[in-house]
Amino acid sequence: MTAICGYTVIENPDAYAKATKARILANANKTFCKTYEDFADIESFLADGRTYDDEGNFKCYKEGFVGSLASAYATYGKLSEKQVLAVRKCIADRIVRKAEWKSKQAALDATRQHIGVVGEKVTLALTCVHVVEINGSYGTNFINICEDADKNIVIYKGYAIGFPNKGETATIKATIKDHGVRNGVKQTVIQRPKLV
Repeated sequence: MTAICGYTVIENPDAYAKATKARILANANKTFCKTYEDFADIESFLADGRTYDDEGNFKCYKEGFVGSLASAYATYGKLSEKQVLAVRKCIADRIVRKAEWKSKQAALDATRQHIGVVGEKVTLALTCVHVVEINGSYGTNFINICEDADKNIVIYKGYAIGFPNKGETATIKATIKDHGVRNGVKQTVIQRPKLV
């Protein structure tokens, strides 16, 4: 900005408009943060409405409720009172759902048992629920986390042709290698599995 004959002349109107908008947003956000003690929880909730690229740079807002709230927050620097109440309700519902899930999971984990006797050959119908891929100097190996029909945990570490992938079920014959406990949950480790 320069002054000519007592009048202020804006040399770069676009930059001035952007700076003005940024200042307005920053002030709105500052007021929002002072108004709501739980603003950090609200901002954390809104983070789920954004999509980022591999380098961690913002790409776009997700479709749906959370994405639209995240967009509104970025556009106006704040949320309305009704939007804040909606976010708080979602956060409270999420906490209740997590507590229910933990309770159900703890009840299920208490019923899980070891299968067979170490060194014994068994035939099991297993459903693979999770696969962890490990790349090492000797190639790729996998940790297959499976469940039998009674929801007992069965672990296979290695690479076996035809072993079920995540979501698949197969009947296999294997040797019980070990009975272990991880995070308080009993699990059976098998070795040398073969499809039946």
